Amino acid sequence: MSARRPSSSPVQPTRRALLAGSASLLASVDAAAQAPRRVAAPRAPNIVFMMVDNFGYGDLGCYGGGELRGAPTPRIDALAAEGVRLTNFNAEPECTPSRSALLTGRMPIRSGTSIVESRGLKDGIAPWEYTLAELLSDAGYATACYGKWHLGSADERAPTRQGFDEWFGIPRSSGEVNWPIQPGFDPKEYTPQSMMEGRRGEPSRPLGVYDRAARALMDRQITERAEAYIRRQAKGERPFFLYVPFTLPHEPPLTHPDFVKPGRSNYQNALVEIDHNAGRLIDAVEKAGIRDNTIVVFCSENGPQSFQGIGVDFGGRADSGPFRGEFPSGWEGAIRTPCVIRWPGRTTPGRVSNGMVSIQDFYRTFAGVAGAAARVPTDRAVDSIDQGDFLFGGKATSNREHLMVFHNNRLLAVKWKNFKMHFAVREPPRGAVVASGQVATTSYLEELPSPWVFDLENDPKELWNIYTTNIWVRRPVARIQREYEESVMRFPNVPTGGEGPARAGAAS
Repeated sequence: MSARRPSSSPVQPTRRALLAGSASLLASVDAAAQAPRRVAAPRAPNIVFMMVDNFGYGDLGCYGGGELRGAPTPRIDALAAEGVRLTNFNAEPECTPSRSALLTGRMPIRSGTSIVESRGLKDGIAPWEYTLAELLSDAGYATACYGKWHLGSADERAPTRQGFDEWFGIPRSSGEVNWPIQPGFDPKEYTPQSMMEGRRGEPSRPLGVYDRAARALMDRQITERAEAYIRRQAKGERPFFLYVPFTLPHEPPLTHPDFVKPGRSNYQNALVEIDHNAGRLIDAVEKAGIRDNTIVVFCSENGPQSFQGIGVDFGGRADSGPFRGEFPSGWEGAIRTPCVIRWPGRTTPGRVSNGMVSIQDFYRTFAGVAGAAARVPTDRAVDSIDQGDFLFGGKATSNREHLMVFHNNRLLAVKWKNFKMHFAVREPPRGAVVASGQVATTSYLEELPSPWVFDLENDPKELWNIYTTNIWVRRPVARIQREYEESVMRFPNVPTGGEGPARAGAAS
């Protein structure tokens, strides 16, 4: 018979045994009272990160658009009122660079991703990079990506190979759906991209061709999957990182039929759907009972594309607000975008800050709030700056005072405090206006014989070059350039399409 099996006729305890047992119990209670109390560590915050595609600074109501543009954005405006609204948030000039900066914490030129690769070569970030999703996953987070990836078409560079447990979306740009309807299109030169889904450790699988019909339904599907993920993960024991890169309003701005309204342009329809979808995810967080421990972010990955949909679909344009230019350039209209952040109890409701923040900064900031700052790699240059005390800790000023703007491996500009120095400018072609009056879809890059300097606080549209009276600004900017060049000597950049740093080849 097993010694653990209870006897069928229990033995009654003696008085001595009871007294001894009582003394033992009292001693145990006293020891427990004197021992330090163990308090469960607070669960790291969930992160819901929403990002839209080619969205102007002046499109949201809380940034001067909304009702003014015939497309109210009440849900995102309310999110801003409950958290912090940044007026000097800086993305990168184009889609792939911004997504790379967010997920690596590194300037895209370091990762070989300073331009959207459109020549059919290997695109996206190398497996060598240590993404934010990998860092948070290693820190115990569940991770998911639903939306536009644009960081690698090949399966070995899919989200589920870069730290995400699961994903659904498109590997590249929505603009491709317009290619097959162009005169002279040759289908032998291009295989349309598919909608994809995948899980970690498995190859991603195609779900059907991403064409114009699918394009109109894409953001609805993204939203529904993200909602389901929030509901599911809220019941689990692990915090989660949900990355939701919506496809709207990138051209063609085709929306779900529910948002097609007579009298509104396609772009207005897109703004209304964006606000609605963001509201559904905000509601999902509320209904799941995780509002107080969830960071919600809404931002754009670059400024507007005013030429989108020429000859097809358009009837309206994105708005860069008080700033000059559009993507892909170094002008403020290309890189300064909306960004609102809410973490109840940690962000001050209604706060507005003009402190400089880069999309790169989420890498160290999220590592910090997740208790995983020690996981940020030291074997490479990481440009991200931890903004946790500025965004969530009551610090009045940003921890960043400069940033560099690269595109296609060229240094376009350097921002330092309220000054900005341009070395090359990208503009629409001189005199190139199509019959409809819309600007043509190509641009030229002009190398400047001497830098242009603008005071962004006094001249947000960058119209008055003050270089000759402020040549002294060249000194801090030159110091920033030297520091970058010295860092490249120590940590070589990854070439476009490369597997790792140029010095290490396929380093791991």
